[in-house]
Amino acid sequence: MSEYYRSLLSVLTEGNLERRTDLKTGCEAIYKDGQFLFGDGVDKLEEADLTESIVPEPHLVLFGSGHIAKALYDLAVLQDMKVTVLDCRGELANFRRFPKAHVICDSYKNLLSREYSDFIAPYFCIFTHGHTYDEDCLLYSLNHRHTYIGMIGSKAKVAHCLESIREKGITDSMLTKLHSPVGLSINAVTPQEIAISIMAQIISVFRENKKSITVDASVIAKAADEKGIMVRIVEKEGSAPRSVGSAIFVTEKDFLGTVGGGAVENHAIDRARRMLEDNETLLVEHHELKGNEPLGMTCGGSNTLLYKLVQ
Repeated sequence: MSEYYRSLLSVLTEGNLERRTDLKTGCEAIYKDGQFLFGDGVDKLEEADLTESIVPEPHLVLFGSGHIAKALYDLAVLQDMKVTVLDCRGELANFRRFPKAHVICDSYKNLLSREYSDFIAPYFCIFTHGHTYDEDCLLYSLNHRHTYIGMIGSKAKVAHCLESIREKGITDSMLTKLHSPVGLSINAVTPQEIAISIMAQIISVFRENKKSITVDASVIAKAADEKGIMVRIVEKEGSAPRSVGSAIFVTEKDFLGTVGGGAVENHAIDRARRMLEDNETLLVEHHELKGNEPLGMTCGGSNTLLYKLVQ
């Protein structure tokens, strides 16, 4: 439905992206390395009320479900990261072991022949049992859009794998986002320590620009295909629960994303649906998140929400 969000989705993994927003009109423009790429309702936006460096929120895709995968999953859950687990072993790749992940259990032949619509800017982590399918998973990852690839293995095994995939047409330029052996060098030994080293490396990739704002790629994807209201936090002070850039996309029937949960989020969803009913296109709304304010939030901060019709 929205060409702007479809275009944004296509460039999210490129890095060095800047989003400029005019809060008076709701117009947005995307720049890369200072050069205008495309806009929503505007050709260029030289002066903006809000300028953000944006990167996609991490989505971990784990090839394998063994000890290291489980330890890495546990760390991801602590940070509210999205996780998908792919493996052929039903005794390990199941929702009892990974209750907050999307778990797909099938043969690797089937797993690697599928296209996954929600793999927008994934962080691929490869540790199949016995390294049996590592090369196949690496080839799949390299041939799909990605932010990061990490593959476990000794230097000798990694070197052999790289030699093999180069014979299949993989070039050095395609390997720029591969980290193998995976993880930061912290002399890790146990699965938990190895997972910490991997997570530290993942954090170092998506926090490379300390001032960047993370955006949920799945929310962008939904806005690219459906009519609704995009609600985004454009200002925040104090201990408000979510940071600037957090967004929720609201349609007549459902919603995706978050602007903090609780009373603020319930209000945002209700207000967005009233906008859809009344054909409103734009709203800027400020909230003081204190106990004596209408929303009754007690966290003590404040935020400002930008509501914008997407169609």
